[in-house]
Amino acid sequence: MRTYKKTLIGSTLLLILLLMSCLYPYYGPIDFNHQVLVKDEHGKIIDRAPFPPSEKHWLGTTRNGEDLHWLLLYGAKFTLITAFSVAVLRVLLGGIFGMFLSLWAPFLKSYFNDFFLSMRYIPSILIAYILMKSIVGAPNDVAITSIVTYQLIILVFIGFPSVTLFASDITDELLKTSFVQSSYLLGAGKLHIVRRQLLPYMRSYGILFTVQQIISTLQITMQLSIFGLFLGGINRAGIFGYDDAEDRPKPASLSNEWAGLIGQNFTEFVLSPWIVFVPVFGFFLVIVIVNMIKKELEDNILGIQTMKMKRNKKEVPLSVKIPSKGKFDLIN
Repeated sequence: MRTYKKTLIGSTLLLILLLMSCLYPYYGPIDFNHQVLVKDEHGKIIDRAPFPPSEKHWLGTTRNGEDLHWLLLYGAKFTLITAFSVAVLRVLLGGIFGMFLSLWAPFLKSYFNDFFLSMRYIPSILIAYILMKSIVGAPNDVAITSIVTYQLIILVFIGFPSVTLFASDITDELLKTSFVQSSYLLGAGKLHIVRRQLLPYMRSYGILFTVQQIISTLQITMQLSIFGLFLGGINRAGIFGYDDAEDRPKPASLSNEWAGLIGQNFTEFVLSPWIVFVPVFGFFLVIVIVNMIKKELEDNILGIQTMKMKRNKKEVPLSVKIPSKGKFDLIN
């Protein structure tokens, strides 16, 4: 019996983090424990944000004086929900279209492959940057829901071709197996083949590939944030404290999701390194957990599928089993 201990532990940790983030309005401060200036008893300013980690500010604060650990808890839901939603949509839409290409329109597969061939040689971040820059590159009057919807569509579109071709290739291999060919010979239709023969295998591969796409989505959102393209758009208030940005504050993430916190603060590496390292460490920890789940699923699911394939090939019908010599029963 194969176990999924790492998957259960990792999924539980991510679920707890997601619930804590979703419930943040019920226990967290609205202003993220905002504090910009520190004054003595005489009212003289003795210090100003950003503040390093301390007993009062566990993970330090940003230049706007907001506690980083509150920001991380608040923004975790946007990071996790976006990554999971994009991954599920990629696998669901790509899987359905991939099986359609192999079963009902195999002549279109070569055209589909040629049409998206350029995406194999052009970095995904470049395509996403070009498509997103016009709508989320600067503050504007576009509604937040429109920006988020557009970003999700672009993120799904970037991974759709690879998932489609992956699903189509798996379908082609399964169609060549003996048990599928036997179903065809017995008169089974394509819908029956999909329901009874393909889906049991595609579900396992779909779960594994969904986890892989979560990692891919996390990576590309972090890369986009370096170029100032934040999920949900830009906060008009921005980041203050820069001498050369008095008229126009430095852009900041509106949703405070983790990739945005990294992108808006990566220039603080020398002056206030904790502002960068804290969200980077959180982002890295999530990727490690998801990668741990992916590794265990690969070892277990692919191993199970291999055993099933071998069993189907080696199975012998009962009617051809021959009794050994000396083991006949005499019947009166």
